[in-house]
Amino acid sequence: MRIIVLGGAGAMGRITVRALTEYPDIEQIIIADYDEARARKLASSLEATRVVARQVDVTNETQLRSLLQGCTVALNAADYRFNTLVMQACLAERIHYADLGGLFHVSRQQLDLHSAAQQAGITAILGIGGTPGITNLLARAAVDQLDQVDSIKVQLGCSDQTPSNAALVAPYSIRTILDEFTKEPQVYQDGAWIAQRPLSGQEILDFPPPVGKATAIYSLHSECATFPLSFREKGLRHVSFKIAFPGDFVSKLTFLVELGFGKAEPIKVQGVQVSPREVLARLLELEPAEEVEPQDCDVLRVVVTGRQDNQPVQITNQVVALPYTPWSISAGALDTGVPLAIAGHMLGQGTISSHGAFGPEVCIPVAPFFAELAHYNLHMTSQSTKL
Repeated sequence: MRIIVLGGAGAMGRITVRALTEYPDIEQIIIADYDEARARKLASSLEATRVVARQVDVTNETQLRSLLQGCTVALNAADYRFNTLVMQACLAERIHYADLGGLFHVSRQQLDLHSAAQQAGITAILGIGGTPGITNLLARAAVDQLDQVDSIKVQLGCSDQTPSNAALVAPYSIRTILDEFTKEPQVYQDGAWIAQRPLSGQEILDFPPPVGKATAIYSLHSECATFPLSFREKGLRHVSFKIAFPGDFVSKLTFLVELGFGKAEPIKVQGVQVSPREVLARLLELEPAEEVEPQDCDVLRVVVTGRQDNQPVQITNQVVALPYTPWSISAGALDTGVPLAIAGHMLGQGTISSHGAFGPEVCIPVAPFFAELAHYNLHMTSQSTKL
């Protein structure tokens, strides 16, 4: 099989590439990135003859489709705004596709391509990183135990004790986080999606250490788009997503957003048009890189309520992610980059045979997926309580 990783030299894509090199049956891994020099540097560091680097601009359809030709699977780790463009190119070339999620609205656009994916004879997996991704399979594992499902609450708790002199450390893409801070979160309730105010729904949640008790808020996420469709046969009435960011991250970024740094629309500064959001993102990229061992933690959790044998039940499934010392990478990079590689390998092997566009909870086999995650010390725990 031949697998291409778009955005493969980025913060998450490079972890996906690294994980793919663990599979000996992959004949070639293509690191495709806008920054060709960065892609070549990564390829050379892996010391594997089957890893090659290519330059790509995913908005250039001709170039993108040319690169996709001959590939078995395309894994998209580029910015989520390009998901639909990349997926359409994969449909045209009849290549299996998976991405890291479309922040609800883009995922819904991609779901509209379900029939086209069926006709092309391909599988398109929408959102297979940490969350969405691991959380979707945690939900599937719980739903399969229930006769009826009333609600699914997705909860993400983050902590980061990594020493840093930086004024602000983003746990993942600052551009995505800015969208989460400024766009209305969507909560599914009784057949409809209901918009919430950004940064609303504050709730103190109790996570395992080192996260502990933390204040979580609603966030715009793809699980709220796919779960109501994937689990509708079980009578699902409620889906929500909440995230607890590390330390004082929320207060710092809220202040910057209130100043206007969350806005994408350019403003004129000394005669030059600049985007406040891109200025902030660039400033964070310019923070000096520190060679220190990461000390972060992600708790990925779903709380599912429903009925089992006519008894009300609550099932809590979770994965605690810690830094992966063999690669000296953070928990956030591990739980985001590795699941995309696992899904890509499954697609290439033919383990996933359903054709169409789905959330991962529909098409990825639960037990084999978690067996693969366990190789990276990512283990699912489950607790069932009668209500």
